[in-house]
Amino acid sequence: MHSILKKNNNMVRRKQQNSILAMALRDNWGFSFTVAFVALLVTLFLPSVITNPYLKPIVIALKPLGYVLAGVFAAIAGFKFILENKTKRVERSNIRHEPIVTPNDLLGNQIPASLAKPLQTTERPSTWSLNLLKELEWKRYEDLAVAYYREKGHRAEATNLGADGGIDIKLYQDDSDKPTTIVQCKAWGSQVGVKQIREFLGVMTHEKIDKGFYMTTSSYTADAIDFAKTNKITLITGDMLLMMLQRLSSETQQKLLTLVTDGDYKTPTCASCGVKMLRRPSKRGDFWGCVNYPRCRQTLKLRSTDK
Repeated sequence: MHSILKKNNNMVRRKQQNSILAMALRDNWGFSFTVAFVALLVTLFLPSVITNPYLKPIVIALKPLGYVLAGVFAAIAGFKFILENKTKRVERSNIRHEPIVTPNDLLGNQIPASLAKPLQTTERPSTWSLNLLKELEWKRYEDLAVAYYREKGHRAEATNLGADGGIDIKLYQDDSDKPTTIVQCKAWGSQVGVKQIREFLGVMTHEKIDKGFYMTTSSYTADAIDFAKTNKITLITGDMLLMMLQRLSSETQQKLLTLVTDGDYKTPTCASCGVKMLRRPSKRGDFWGCVNYPRCRQTLKLRSTDK
């Protein structure tokens, strides 16, 4: 009985959510405007089209209701139009630090042209350093890890944007479809604790993977190190990765350096949209937010290198 009532409630809820009025309140102003326009046209011209002597009086009697519906949806459209434009103005006025974007960004990443400015020409680093690793935004750090493993002869594939399930990179052996090792990358300024390593072990267990690499630009707590040793998880710190890079040939080092420092390598990328984020102010301090807000609400905390 309870399941039947729950099913009926869900059906009623879905009907309410899919009603024209609910859709008008949920969608942008264009939907309400279209409904108002169609309602007005039907009200004006339907009586002249109807020839049935029984139906025509009913249609004529319903004309006032048609005008009311057209007026209601026109009012909703006007209100939504004003509200949406006000929200856009507030968002633009809150931008403290403008993004550095290229013409390609404007074409492919939906960044408003009013926010564009010429790409700043800063001197690109000539050598690898721990400070450079800490400055890399999370996406460039993952790109570096993928490129490194490929240079070492592994078949490495990065996971897609969005929810990655705790896996950033998958390493394959030969032509197998099943990865032999998974990699998690954290471009953090603070230490990685045992909680994150336990969560990574949970992902390994779920994926039935026996070996995992956890990489960070910082370091790990003592508990995290002890836990990793007993669970076949290799922890790689920023210092260790720097030594791994410096052991490569000079040509390969420069190749990877050019790859990760091309353009803006410090501003974080939105994990959902794949575009550079904006630094925004708030009462609790600045943070990184997606340029596609409010459609995308992805945010990131500032690191010490961002301040």
